[in-house]
Amino acid sequence: MERLRQITGFFVGDGFWLDGKATFSNTNEDLIRYYEKIITELRFKTSLYRRKKKGNRKDEFTLVAEKRFTEPLIHDLQNMWVGLDKEKSKAFLRGFFDAEGNIDFSAINRGRQVRFFNTDADLIRLTSACLKILNIKHKIGIQKGHRPNRQRCFNVRMFGSSSIGFIKNVKPQKIQSGNYLKGKVHPKYFHIFENEAPVTQFG
Repeated sequence: MERLRQITGFFVGDGFWLDGKATFSNTNEDLIRYYEKIITELRFKTSLYRRKKKGNRKDEFTLVAEKRFTEPLIHDLQNMWVGLDKEKSKAFLRGFFDAEGNIDFSAINRGRQVRFFNTDADLIRLTSACLKILNIKHKIGIQKGHRPNRQRCFNVRMFGSSSIGFIKNVKPQKIQSGNYLKGKVHPKYFHIFENEAPVTQFG
């Protein structure tokens, strides 16, 4: 089921277990509400909490799925490599990018750069395997000077036409959100992203 695999991708990036329940945390309210919608469409109940931050810091939104959702999620987590095909690859990458991916907008004059970051080498290998299935060229490296919790941080990068192919084929929800692009892309370049990944607000 592709929607469950997308949630799995998001969970391994921005999720954790709380009292045996799958819990997701992010400062992007629209993104959290989008995954809340997917989980409820799969007929599982959810609870959404907002933690207000002081000053200019963004509020944090936490989504908790009911315990009944734990079993199918664990099953999918244990079988992420099983029967990996194009649709499962797209679904995983869509969710994982929403949690751990970004676009280097500062590199737009040199060619767009789509990036994933994570300290888990196995997740980076899985990301690479999914990209290979989709015939998207990429490079794997170690992020210099970036050691969260003193761990090595790996990266997967796509450049130029490969980054365009990723945006067109995978269509991460975060990229499709106007909230993600607003203020990060100079107006003269905005049409590039509008044409390659329709920019729409969440419904």
